[in-house]
Amino acid sequence: MPLAWPPEARAFRYADPSLERRYPDLGLLLDAYAVVDLGVKVATGRDGRVPACRAGCAQCCWQPIPVTPLEVLALHRYARHRLPPAVLAGLAHRLSRYEGQKRDIASPCPFLCDGACLVYPVRPVACRQYMVFGASCAQGEDASRSRPQDVLVPSYDHMLAALMRTLPWYAGHKPEPPEHPSEESARVFFQAITSVVQAVAWNRFFHV
Repeated sequence: MPLAWPPEARAFRYADPSLERRYPDLGLLLDAYAVVDLGVKVATGRDGRVPACRAGCAQCCWQPIPVTPLEVLALHRYARHRLPPAVLAGLAHRLSRYEGQKRDIASPCPFLCDGACLVYPVRPVACRQYMVFGASCAQGEDASRSRPQDVLVPSYDHMLAALMRTLPWYAGHKPEPPEHPSEESARVFFQAITSVVQAVAWNRFFHV
């Protein structure tokens, strides 16, 4: 299992000491996110183009967003403990309507508010890796379909290394992670447990 910490990833590590003390498994995920962010830097450097993504551009937030169970917990915990009360109240009201139904997949990400991500520091791997070059996405555009040549090809090695760092958390949960994970078995495992943000039963976490 490739758990060696790339020294270069340290510069990308988001730290929240008090929240990490409260939830030790959060540190495991934040370590993984740092590896993913490093991979994005490597991939964008290899591409050589300047990303068109910027604050206020949120077309990708209207697409189904893959998310793992540990990422779901991180989103909930960050929102619960780090958002201002008034913002959290509005978010909780919105999330209380998400019952894990497939029909909600067509909805925008529930953490999107006024064109901004409320949980940006702990956004999922899928959000971190999705980057578009050239022009910013037009309203309603899915660049992965309309111009795939302008969508970043992420570093597979960094992504897999990051996900495998989180495997210890899944021990004791169903389905069990592979005991001696290979690249293929890890890929199959994460594919099996991945949902999308819009199809999570957020009403289990947020009540009004």
